[in-house]
Amino acid sequence: MTTVTNPTALADQYDAATQQARRELHQAATRLAGRVTDGPLPAWLADHAAAFRLALITGQVRGCAHLADGPRVAHAAVWAPGYLVCPHCVAALAPDPVEDATCDRCRRPAGRLFAGTVALGPILLAYGLCEPCAAEVDTDPA
Repeated sequence: MTTVTNPTALADQYDAATQQARRELHQAATRLAGRVTDGPLPAWLADHAAAFRLALITGQVRGCAHLADGPRVAHAAVWAPGYLVCPHCVAALAPDPVEDATCDRCRRPAGRLFAGTVALGPILLAYGLCEPCAAEVDTDPA
């Protein structure tokens, strides 16, 4: 596939990928009896999003080869900073057992994590919160 260089085509593809990411987020919320909220991100998550954007802009993000051709829905995770994958490679984001039991906000070990995902344009950024952090930032259990 050819890399898209026309600014209008690139913007159209970015918009389409962003809309698809939002659709996927809504579908997951429906499937998992969760909810989607709009509005500003909590400060801790906004910090992670900003760090990810900076890494993306400065070329410090690693990713699967499937993302090389143009804007499309991609997945990232707070527990795997600087890594971006396509939907087919999302298993590459699986955390190790210690990370899988650690809250992404307070970094404390947790017996149970509450999953969340935020759409940053066409990127779906996943995170997991312990019960106290989930209650503080109003994340429904999933």
